[in-house]
Amino acid sequence: MGAAQPLQIPDKSQAAVAMAGPSQLLFRGHLNPEGYGFPLIRKPFQLPAPVDQVSEFLEGLSEESLVLEDRWQDGEMGHGQDSTFSDPSGGELAVQWPLPPAQPITTERRLRLGVMASGSGSNFEALVQACQTGHLSAEVELLIVNNPNAGALERAKRLGIPSLVLDHRLYGSRQELDQALVARFKAAQVDLVVMAGWMRIVTDTLIQAYPERLINIHPSLLPSFRGAKAIRQALEAGVTLTGCTAHLVELEVDSGQVLVQAAVPVLTGDSEESLSERIHRQEHRILPLSVQIAAKRIGLLDQG
Repeated sequence: MGAAQPLQIPDKSQAAVAMAGPSQLLFRGHLNPEGYGFPLIRKPFQLPAPVDQVSEFLEGLSEESLVLEDRWQDGEMGHGQDSTFSDPSGGELAVQWPLPPAQPITTERRLRLGVMASGSGSNFEALVQACQTGHLSAEVELLIVNNPNAGALERAKRLGIPSLVLDHRLYGSRQELDQALVARFKAAQVDLVVMAGWMRIVTDTLIQAYPERLINIHPSLLPSFRGAKAIRQALEAGVTLTGCTAHLVELEVDSGQVLVQAAVPVLTGDSEESLSERIHRQEHRILPLSVQIAAKRIGLLDQG
């Protein structure tokens, strides 16, 4: 393990990510094979310090995009868009903030994570993969599910992660279930707990046991569309932009401190299923970064 490095995340109060118009931006290969990416305007910035320093940082992050000179206006009134440049705006184009570090963060101390899931466990697996590839300096120590038929159990078996079923139907109250969760996570000596698709409302019993160390992933741009069926709420509201949010957990549902968000466009003809698939892909990207940010906020990354 290399020497500890400070986690450099750009301050959201100091800079903004701008979306370039179709005539300004050309993606290499349109989008990278995974369909991930967000454009950054790479023309010279005329901004006062300290924003100019952040802009320079942002400029170096997006190697998959190439911003060309503006060909929309050539001094002639009524001149249209240059047809040689295709429109790169598609369903997979998403904007994330804060941006990830330019390089994976290596720390002397690897975080110990507990994960809670109720369903298929794709976010759980994304966390494990981030740990295994070195993008997240952590280890998933324990997965707990509340559904004996959760697909996350099969993922845990395949990935070699210890797992446990705490069926909520066997407990007399939410508090009793949370007491059991706390006991198992304390025994596993986890530093942070991630609710990766946990479909139960948690109580103060769990929140107070892991203050500022309990993270949730939610499929909307909070504070919009809180609670259940957030993607359906977005479609019914007719919004053109939604996304996902990783945040700290508080007693009020989906109300805690936002850690990372990713915005996803709603396309004409989108169904709940099609939009869910694109949002979930962004959840997989932002959840590992949210763990790093949460750990940095309380000094866990600085401990040897």
